[in-house]
Amino acid sequence: MLTRRQFLKKCRDISLLMCGSTLLTRSLAEGFIRLVEDPPPIAFIHAQNCMGCTTSMMYGNDFDFVDFLAQIGGLDLHPALSFSQGDDYLDTLKGIVARGDFILVVEGSIPTRPKEACYLGTTPVYDVLADYAKEARLVISSGSCASHGGIPASNGNLTGALSVKSYLEKREIDIPHLQLPGCPVHPDHLMGSLAYITATGKLPPLKEKTNFPKEYFGEILHNRCNRYQHFSQDLFVEDFAKDKNDCLLKKGCRGPLTPSDCPVRRWNNRTSVCIDSNTPCIGCMSPYWPFKDDLYLEPSEVEDIPWSQLKKKTRSR
Repeated sequence: MLTRRQFLKKCRDISLLMCGSTLLTRSLAEGFIRLVEDPPPIAFIHAQNCMGCTTSMMYGNDFDFVDFLAQIGGLDLHPALSFSQGDDYLDTLKGIVARGDFILVVEGSIPTRPKEACYLGTTPVYDVLADYAKEARLVISSGSCASHGGIPASNGNLTGALSVKSYLEKREIDIPHLQLPGCPVHPDHLMGSLAYITATGKLPPLKEKTNFPKEYFGEILHNRCNRYQHFSQDLFVEDFAKDKNDCLLKKGCRGPLTPSDCPVRRWNNRTSVCIDSNTPCIGCMSPYWPFKDDLYLEPSEVEDIPWSQLKKKTRSR
């Protein structure tokens, strides 16, 4: 049993996850009190994925993921974390779907050719996901594979993988949908979004004409980068061993086309971020990732060209 002080501290911490401030603490506290009477079921389904997003959730910050879900409602079903497996897992899933009004979290893309590239039990995910999504309160795409197709949808792969958004449109399913790209998904993005949804009963503020939370994806990484001042002074990394603070753009950084708050939110309990390790951003949260050419741009492609052309080259999917 949480004390009042512990409860308010958790609400404050979750508010920080969601919007980077304590602004929502009171609203979250009131929402969680209401949740005690009627917690929403939360069910996870895995399609074409590598389990990286689940691993990120388990080890990516100082919140215990399972404990977090227990606080905001309950982890009713997860392919890797639930005790129920096999037929028991499928029976539990069918029971949740029959009751309806649940939150469906999907990890991974949906194969279309052949559909048999990914099964849920004995049935292709492509065939059963539509039935489950129709009964859900909302669907959350967790990670880049679910949000954009990711690696299974990249150039050269043969499964005809779709993002969850494209799949829902193809199956003509109109349902509230939240996309949280990232390879893997950032723990704060999923936990913060789930907390906001369960406490307020509505989606977080979205970026215009998208399904992306504005707080997380409202700015491109380039604008938030702690090396931006070096970019503005035309100070670019030439030697990784020597230039450890200059802009990485001419080493192939995809930050200019990647909506992300990575530089300010950071990873692994705020320990670091790719660019702080002197590694160019690969753009894993970009809708164009993975790119058809290479992880990074060639330096010759970004030397002395107009910004408008650079944006086209950086996009290049």
